Order: sequence, then structure tokens, then C-alpha cells
Amino acid sequence: MPALNINSFNSSAMKKNHYSFIFASLFLVLLAGTASAQLNVSGEFRTRGEFRDGYQSLRDDSKTPYGDILGRTRILLDYKNDHFTTRFSLQQAYVYGQNNFSSDTISKNTINVYEAWFKYNFNKNFGVKLGRIELSYDDNRFIGTSNWSMWGATHDLIMAQWQCPNGNYSGDLGIAVNNMAPAGAYLSSYNLKNNYKYMGYLYENRSFLNNKLRFSFLGLVDAFQKNPATVPNNVTATDTLSVWDQFGNIIGTTVVSHTSKSTKTIEYPEILYVRGTGVLDGWLTLKKFSAFGSFAYQGGHYRDGRKLQSYFYSAWASYQIAKPLRLLVGYDHLSGNNYSDTTELKKTVKGFSTLYGTNHQFYGYMDLFSNVVRDNLSYGLNDLYARCTVNFCENMSLETTWRWFSLPYGYLKKSASNGSLAYQSVDKNLGHEIDIMYTYKPYANLEFSAAYCFFLQTNTMDLMSNLKAGSSEFANYAYVMLVYKPNFFNSEKK
Repeated sequence: MPALNINSFNSSAMKKNHYSFIFASLFLVLLAGTASAQLNVSGEFRTRGEFRDGYQSLRDDSKTPYGDILGRTRILLDYKNDHFTTRFSLQQAYVYGQNNFSSDTISKNTINVYEAWFKYNFNKNFGVKLGRIELSYDDNRFIGTSNWSMWGATHDLIMAQWQCPNGNYSGDLGIAVNNMAPAGAYLSSYNLKNNYKYMGYLYENRSFLNNKLRFSFLGLVDAFQKNPATVPNNVTATDTLSVWDQFGNIIGTTVVSHTSKSTKTIEYPEILYVRGTGVLDGWLTLKKFSAFGSFAYQGGHYRDGRKLQSYFYSAWASYQIAKPLRLLVGYDHLSGNNYSDTTELKKTVKGFSTLYGTNHQFYGYMDLFSNVVRDNLSYGLNDLYARCTVNFCENMSLETTWRWFSLPYGYLKKSASNGSLAYQSVDKNLGHEIDIMYTYKPYANLEFSAAYCFFLQTNTMDLMSNLKAGSSEFANYAYVMLVYKPNFFNSEKK
């Protein structure tokens, strides 16, 4: 869910907001002076320069590669006492140069409240959290922070959190109810394209054998309003006209009808389509060997009313060959829609969605499939990959990942003017991606990373990208990123 925008940023409003923020900070500093209270003020500066030539979407010779610079700045206030835990963070996420360098107005608002929540701790093992919250569970595949995006991801919800005193079991229960502004009845229309209207989830985590073996379960239900429909709105009216003879006398009347044609949008605020997702994950962590397995199923209904039946499974294993060298091999499968089965597709959707996860880290750093895996209407995806990580020292590493992508079914959807479900037969092979990433951390709060990635596409990948087969150019992507996370104040430090 996108972060809450602060609108109407003129100079006086910004000054007022800054003063409020300063006064609130001073107030928290005074509170932190008590023996049981803690205050931490930290920040983040993130800058990433990119060269995009086929990033997110393949290109043909009609488009040219380009470079850009993205930025993000955050300031975070964390406060804690015996019963309350609080976080408030402001964020500016922007593209370099999108606003005037000298002006009393901002052409495009880039500042928002990223997080704003408080938690009441009934005791050490149970609490309730309320507000705008960043969610992160396990490997971030299904619910994540989307940290690669400068804008991140937060949700407006209330959640209960609990854990056992020995720490081997914990759980979260969250509920979100979304509405439009200005606030109205919760059964009123809600048509934000990427947002759920209602969402609830249960997350549980249990570890065994001194955390060597761990399992987690995620059950999530999200509900979407039925899509609005545009229908003809033809209004027919009649006029009574007098009939005159050649001498100017009225000799009768006639009725003439005319029709004004328009359209109207019908919304369905009380018709909701509910999607349910269940995920079971397991980890095994030994001294040199690690393994992971995951299975997920989605049921219920797609947002257009069709039944939903899809699944996902994933597994990987890694082994530390030598102290600086670790190898990993894995495979992901996301079920997809078989567009050649036009009868079944009219009533059932079988594509799997990764919900609200962080897809950048799973399906190639070029993000060619990040949107595909989030869409229940997708063709599905197979991802076989191998990774080699070399740790030159504690703060420097080099990672190389090879991926082979393919389709579960050898069919792609074709656009048809008559609205029929047309399809074409294709080879299942989509291509290979190579990602090479270098990371260096000279200090604990300073990280430098750089990567070069390229994709060796097939004709099927061209067609899937809405290009002519064989027309795409060589696709590659590179970036350099610097992240600095200073700690401005900590009441525990002396």
C-alpha cells in the first residue's frame, strides 16, 4: 500500500510541519530523560545511479537506453518505555531533478509520512500495534518492505503480537480496513487499483533444536471490490411540434423523438471478491549446510468474480565449500493460466500472485518478472537458479547468480478484436539472466554496492514483452548504490 502523501506543500505549511516535528522531537527527548524511557533518532541516505537498457521491460530499436539517479532520505524516531513502543518516520523518495532547484513551490510532492505507529505492551510477551506499519515476514516473499523501491511499502492496520518467554514461538495477527477520503461508510465505493479493501492475516513462527530447524505459517485473506462497469446511458425524449399550412394556420401537431447518447459508471461497493492464501515455510540451518522449502496455495475468487485455484512451491540448498565460498542451488514454480484452455479460463483463474512481497530479490535483479509474479492472470513462471557468493573479508563480498526462466505452458495470450480468448503456441524457454553484485561495507552503517546484469532472451520472451519475435535488443542493466544510516541520538549512549 503506497505511503500517505502530505498534500498542499507551500512554504508556510512546510515551516509549520517542521516546527511541529522539532517540538515533538524535543518532547520525546524530555521523556527519554526518565530512567525507564529510551529515545533513538536515526536516518537513512540512499542514492542509486542506474543505467537502464531493458530493465523491467525488453526494448527494440525504437527505444533507447537511458540513465537516471534515484534518491531516498528518511528520518526515524523510535521511543520506548515500560508500556509503549513508538515509531515515526518521514521519507523523501525522488528522482534527481524532478523538482525545481530554486522555487517556493514543489512541482511534485516527494515527502510523505512513511511510518507512524505505536504499540502498547501489556507485558513482555504480548502487545497491540496500531498505525501505518512496515511489514516484513521471513524472506519478504509474500509480505515485505519493498526496500529496493525508493518508495517502500507500508500498511494501515491494527495488529496483535505475541511470543513465548523462551523465544521459540511468536505470532502476529493483523487486520486492515481501507476507506476513501473524505471518510465515509465502509460499504461505500473503494476503487484504488492496487489496494485491498479489507485484509487480515495470521503469522506464526516456531523454532526447534536451538533454532537449527524453523517453521512458519502465513494465512492471509484480502478482499477487493467488484470492478466498476461502464454501460450506455441513452435518454430518449419527445417534443410536440405544431404543423402549419401555407397560410400560417396550425392544422395539427406531430411528435418527434430524439435520443442523447452517453455512458455512466456503475460501482458495486457491497460486492467483494475474497482471495485466500496459505503459506508454509521451513528452514534447516547447520554449520555449513542450509536448506529451505516453501509451499503456498491460493483460493477464493479473483477480483472479476472468477474462481481462483493456484499454487506455488520453492526450494533451495546451500553449502559452504570453503570459509569464503558458498554455493546455492534453487528452484521456484508459480502456477499459471493455460490460455489454450479457453473453456476453463472463462470460469477459473490459475495464476499465482506473490501478494505484497519484495520481488526484486527473487526473480532477477533486472525486474523483468517482478510484476508478472504479482498478477493472478499471468502465464506462471519456472525459475531455476544457482548462486556463488565469495566473501573476501567480513565487509566485502561478490555474488554471481545465474537464472533460467521458462513457462509452465507453451501458450501466450493474443489480443483479439472480437473479445475472444485467442492464444498462440510458443516455446516454453524465456531465457537466461546473469546478475553480478559487489558489496562493500567499510563501516557498520555505510554500504556501497554495484551490480551488472544482462538477459539472454528468446523469441518467446520477445512476444511476452509485446515485441515482434527476434526484434529485441541486447538487454542489460547496471547500478551503483550508496546507503548511509547515521544514528543522530540515542538516550542509552553516555
